Amino acid sequence: MRKFFACLALALSLGACSTISTLTGASISPTAVIVAANAFDAAEATATVYITSCIPAAVPVWCKPAAVKTMVPAIRAGRTARSNLEAFMAANSGKLGDVGLYNTLVAATTTLQQIEAQYSIGSK
Repeated sequence: MRKFFACLALALSLGACSTISTLTGASISPTAVIVAANAFDAAEATATVYITSCIPAAVPVWCKPAAVKTMVPAIRAGRTARSNLEAFMAANSGKLGDVGLYNTLVAATTTLQQIEAQYSIGSK
């Protein structure tokens, strides 16, 4: 259980330290894509640990079903956007990425960070 809380605290601290914003335009730099993907990875790690710990038959009292219900679609959207951006960047090395996918990734990251803050996930 200590390991769980240590992982949760680490993932939350990494996810909360990066603030990224949506951009307008036709394309986004490879560096911005990497930063956005890393920020999503940190927020996703926290959310995944939280959701995994809420799955047992005897749901812990600190588990908030509303948080889990909101996290799942954000994780799925973020994973899809991240995978598509990474595939594009791998196939088109050094070229600018799609801003729509980037904004979807940023929105998923922001949603996860807001849920984690709202329900104090990883703050204990």
